[in-house]
Amino acid sequence: MPAAASSRQPGASNRFSGKEAQWLLAQERQWLAGQMASRPARPWLWLAPPAAAMADWPRPPPRGLLLHEQDGRYSGSIRCGLPLPLPSDCLGDVVLQHPGWGGAGPLVEECARVLIDGGRLWLFLVNPWSPFRLRRPRDLPVASAGAWQQRLRAHGLQIDAARFLGPSWRMASQSNAQASDWPLGACRVIVAEKRGAAPVAPAPVAWGRGAAPAA
Repeated sequence: MPAAASSRQPGASNRFSGKEAQWLLAQERQWLAGQMASRPARPWLWLAPPAAAMADWPRPPPRGLLLHEQDGRYSGSIRCGLPLPLPSDCLGDVVLQHPGWGGAGPLVEECARVLIDGGRLWLFLVNPWSPFRLRRPRDLPVASAGAWQQRLRAHGLQIDAARFLGPSWRMASQSNAQASDWPLGACRVIVAEKRGAAPVAPAPVAWGRGAAPAA
């Protein structure tokens, strides 16, 4: 008897394919939209999970690029791989929403390159300590937050205190997404900022012994 036909494309990823994972992604988008609205209107880049997890996304504003993972590359507003086809120091915000671990080193390096001084990188990772992950263990991939933070620091990014977003167990009914320091939230949010080295003022010329010469 032939096997039943599958509606999934060959090789398609099942990351974030369940309703709980879809709900979590929507909560992240809602929260981050409010955070970015309070920042200056600068171009941004958003790297999201595979297209299957983005079915209900609205069209992004013209000043932003929305890309999703596809077969080891990115598709969406443009089709590209790494290195990114963007000039250095051109973006105010870069969002990494649950990126695959495969190219973490080159990806973080590219993000640091395209960010302006004062630009921010927003990294969303599934919290392995949250009981929420037990509800969808297969499509909620876990990455090491420590490894990502090490990569970020290695490329000169300053990391703020981690925040946690989403429920600790099941989908909540409230509509407003809020982040807190409660460590059992479903998603860990890491915010890193690119800060240029402060200019060092020249050392003043020391006076010789005795009183300063008269003007």
